[in-house]
Amino acid sequence: MEVKDFQFGDEKDILSLFEITFGRFMRQDVWQWRFQNNPAGKHYIKLMWENDKLVGHYAVSPFYMNIDSGLYQASLSMTTMTHPDYNGRGFFKILATELYKTLHEQYDIKLVMGYPNKNSHYGFIKNLQWKDLAVVHHLVLNTSCLKRSKSDQIFLTNNFRGVHASLLKRISSEFCLSVERSVEYLNWRYVDNPLNKYYIFEYVDEVGLRGFLVVKLYLMLDGTCGLFIMENGIDSENMSLLPIFLSHILSSFSEKISTVNTWLPLFDRRHIYYEKNGFMLGGKPTYWGVRFLDPKFDLLGSDVRNWYYSYGDSDVY
Repeated sequence: MEVKDFQFGDEKDILSLFEITFGRFMRQDVWQWRFQNNPAGKHYIKLMWENDKLVGHYAVSPFYMNIDSGLYQASLSMTTMTHPDYNGRGFFKILATELYKTLHEQYDIKLVMGYPNKNSHYGFIKNLQWKDLAVVHHLVLNTSCLKRSKSDQIFLTNNFRGVHASLLKRISSEFCLSVERSVEYLNWRYVDNPLNKYYIFEYVDEVGLRGFLVVKLYLMLDGTCGLFIMENGIDSENMSLLPIFLSHILSSFSEKISTVNTWLPLFDRRHIYYEKNGFMLGGKPTYWGVRFLDPKFDLLGSDVRNWYYSYGDSDVY
């Protein structure tokens, strides 16, 4: 067995291993978007080979992060794969240990964060020195309490501009740690995404942009759709716009939308306004953890009260 860094052409073996491991295809354009076209960096991947056979894989996806008023590079833990014939040999721990060492020493990446599922959570905590930040709950609103009506001041836009990034910066700056939601990042994450369709609704008046929401539709088990708020671009001073946004957005889709869902930190000042508008804790909780590669951020980053987050931080939504 031999651990190697990704080289051009390995993506064919990676996509093949993905199908063998998970029983479904990953489209090549999705892989290229995530691992090759990422504006923060590419190909942070370790591979386990037996001769010319790919038997193990671990990758992270880099992003820029605001930590205590500084801008640093961090990374999101992504796909872990072991060929079924080689399960139980500890490939994941070997690959992750090697990759974290490379990330820290060669790229000065400060941390790896992620949302492990119930099958991988134990391994991240026990074998890779991850720390649990929280079990993240959704805020969920049943749409039966909402009126559907269009607003003349809400519009769909096709891309992000500086005003969107500035608004999210102002909102997230109340926290010590947050993903840097630059214009480049937002357009890559949402507009260029080949797998999911996202909608950017913005409220504009004579002053300019007052707020915006980035949303997607998600097919639920009962055949209805859930509306997922990916980015909450309404600051606390303009939270009266939230029901206007929701009424307009619901009336903009022909699909039957049963719930509105979002992630919002409990310590975000807007949380109580979501509660006031009928949102309640619900949905399937998600593990959220982090491994600090630079120990100087350990104390600050271990306290979830210091973190701003949204659905957009996860690769699932």
